[in-house]
Amino acid sequence: MIVVSNIGKLVKLKRLEKNMKQDELCQGICTPSYLSRIENNLVIADDGLYTLLFERLGINYRLIRQKSSLVDSRIENWYKNLLEMNEGSEDIEELKEFAQIAGEESYSKFQIVFCRYLLMKNDMEEADKLINTLRQVIPCSTNRNFFLLANVLLLFYIKKNDFVKAIETGEKLIKQHGYECLGGKLELGIFYYNLALSYKNLYYYELASSYVKRALSIFKDEYLLERALACHIILGTCYNNLGKFQDALDTYQLAERILDYLPKEQHKKYRFAINNNLGNCFEFQGKYLEAVNYYLEAIQYLTSENPNITILNLIRCYYTLGDFSNAKKWLQKAQSNDKAQIPEKFHIQYKVFETIIADKLTVECMMEIQKLSINYFLSMNDWMLTVYYSKLFAALYESNNLYKQANSMYKLALQIRNEKLLGGNAE
Repeated sequence: MIVVSNIGKLVKLKRLEKNMKQDELCQGICTPSYLSRIENNLVIADDGLYTLLFERLGINYRLIRQKSSLVDSRIENWYKNLLEMNEGSEDIEELKEFAQIAGEESYSKFQIVFCRYLLMKNDMEEADKLINTLRQVIPCSTNRNFFLLANVLLLFYIKKNDFVKAIETGEKLIKQHGYECLGGKLELGIFYYNLALSYKNLYYYELASSYVKRALSIFKDEYLLERALACHIILGTCYNNLGKFQDALDTYQLAERILDYLPKEQHKKYRFAINNNLGNCFEFQGKYLEAVNYYLEAIQYLTSENPNITILNLIRCYYTLGDFSNAKKWLQKAQSNDKAQIPEKFHIQYKVFETIIADKLTVECMMEIQKLSINYFLSMNDWMLTVYYSKLFAALYESNNLYKQANSMYKLALQIRNEKLLGGNAE
């Protein structure tokens, strides 16, 4: 239903667009002073008067009423299309105009969905500006607009790799009693998946597995196979890091079965993820040769995925096996790529292995790269990498009879493991 208290804004906007003066528009219809009051929303005229004013502006007032009454459903359909990664054919400017007429709630909903559209386009700068406004006008409460905003914010922070804020946003929504009734099944499934992804990226594997199981249950019931497959990959990662290796293997087998039902053009990226994670599963068990085989298989399925993940896995395994020749080979392959395309996190790790597998490793070089890398991982709150490389340097120091330095590294690894990793998973 149109909120006519807002219709005056549209009268004024269309009059100005046509360069008409007030007395030109209202001649024979009403007085200029009354039109001024209409345009400033100080009075609500009857439908007959609005019909005449819009007719002179060349606009069908009845059509405006009809379109304004359909604004909410149009916004909701647009949002549904965006969730399905489909822009649709919505006339965004027209929808914005009618959302403004329909009232504050409709316009806020439009802005939220438009923000989701900006994120789909990776226009982070404009999305950030709009989000700052929306957070000030939409309170934390049990209503549809807050549900939509929380989901958009969750995606926004994930895209910025700010998983702490993503989790804070998700938990705010969960604290709202009855939040499950504010969205459809697909929306809830995506919400749980994104929350699980955020927990996983902060190494809270128990919580991540809990939420991804909720998402998986929804996607299976709705026969959303590709989304269910993505859930299995996250769940397998959680099982790997929780030491539940048989559960991880079972999960990846289920993922392989689901893959058979998906179009062949989608197979490559998922076979890459499955094989890479199977490599993780065997590496975590100390079965490095089996891990290498899966990592090599993953490399065969690389499409647009980041090759640094699997290349680094191979370097790490070959180094652990004492096969420095193959470790150097993959290190050279990594460094042959455009350095500008290598994220700093991977560049630092490549630098570590380049230093420690050098033909002549000096204590000074070892200490220098240890300080550089460990300080970087700590500054990024990357606790898993801090633990791994602390242990790696501890072993190197021990082999060089530098027991004080080795003890310092082991102590740091134990402290991070107990306070950040095990402590986090116990919540």
